[in-house]
Amino acid sequence: MVRPISNDTSSDIHQENDAPLEFIGDIDSSLEIPDGADILIVSKDQSYLTHGIHKFPAKFFPELPRYLIQRYSEVNDTILDPMCGSGTTILEAALCRRKSIGIDIDSIARLITHVKTTPIDPAILENIITSLTQQIQKYSLSSEYHPEIPVFNYRDNWFRPHVLSELCIIRDCIESLPEVHDVYSVHEWSDIRDFFRIAMSSIIRDVSNADPHCTRTVLRKKVIKKIDPGDTISKFLVALFEQAKAMKDLWSVYSSMKNWEVSIPEGTATNTGLTDASVDLVVTSPPYINAVDYPRTHQLEMYWLGFLGDESLSTVKRKYIGTETVYKREYSELSVSGLDSLDPVLKEIFKQDPRRSFITYMFFRDMETQLRETMRVLKPGGRYCIAIGSNLIRGVQVKSHEILSEISTVNVGFELERTFFSKLIRHFIRIPRKERMLGEWILILKKPS
Repeated sequence: MVRPISNDTSSDIHQENDAPLEFIGDIDSSLEIPDGADILIVSKDQSYLTHGIHKFPAKFFPELPRYLIQRYSEVNDTILDPMCGSGTTILEAALCRRKSIGIDIDSIARLITHVKTTPIDPAILENIITSLTQQIQKYSLSSEYHPEIPVFNYRDNWFRPHVLSELCIIRDCIESLPEVHDVYSVHEWSDIRDFFRIAMSSIIRDVSNADPHCTRTVLRKKVIKKIDPGDTISKFLVALFEQAKAMKDLWSVYSSMKNWEVSIPEGTATNTGLTDASVDLVVTSPPYINAVDYPRTHQLEMYWLGFLGDESLSTVKRKYIGTETVYKREYSELSVSGLDSLDPVLKEIFKQDPRRSFITYMFFRDMETQLRETMRVLKPGGRYCIAIGSNLIRGVQVKSHEILSEISTVNVGFELERTFFSKLIRHFIRIPRKERMLGEWILILKKPS
């Protein structure tokens, strides 16, 4: 069960003069946030249960989707996040006793969401962790163990030899788990292996040579990390035990609930594969234009988990909403949308950077497709809650919330009920200072009844 929410909001909300409405922790779902208001959430739950099992750029504070879910849906309703990222909305929907559906084109996002929302019996997990730890220690001491190190671009620049070896030990021990334990169903083993894969994935950036403070995976000459032999295995075991504790807490909550229905189907934000009028509420946060390159951010994890297959990173990147992988022929001329709020922006950016202008155009074109898909799957009267940040691109202000408001109401047919601004305190996202976002606009859209 989600943490209890007090009906008395006087001690949880603070406001002085023109300052934003400040919420310490949960927002009472009976409160209607005024149209145009500024709010500030001081989050208490960023690591609650399994929310903190893996870093992910631009994550929701759990309190925001929790409020939106409780205010705009009922128990047993179906909640969709079509760009679910690390699964914050999906976990919160399940905790609120809703049926939740998470869709994301990003393979790392889907795996994190799956693990975060799949309770595992801690007794089973404890036994397997003991065996896994023993197997890792055995391999690390063996002179006869010669791991097959994966081949990927610039591998030896990203990782030191002893780190590569230790990651291989961890990976091989995880993948050989069914040979150690064969008493559980295939389904249970899949869930258990995924739990261990996420534990491994969570340390890959830390033990690489990549700059730990940059969202994108980059090497910097000034950043020299101290990673001694044995550190990689030690970090994995620490992460494993911390995540096992989080899973134990999740299991405790899950065990007290009567229903827990989570699905992470194949699909994309623009083609969910869901049936018409099957969803009661949609809550999501689209990617930021010009800010987070998710495939590049997760490239090391995808290499180690085998998610790229035979595809190049650039090929994968072109499939994402907000992609920066575009061809020169595509932006040789100005692309326009016919939108009053967008076309002047596209023209101004084009004067300085035709490529960035086309990337911006593509983002909103794809978002219109996504809005139409959401309109299709929503039940009449259902709401679509979008958290979207504005951007500064080549010195040009891109007011994404105003542009999406025009697209959703004029082109797609949503009703715009209200908007409010959620200020940021801190985020796992480093953006150049001039283009840094101060928060996100929340749009509450309604499908006509």
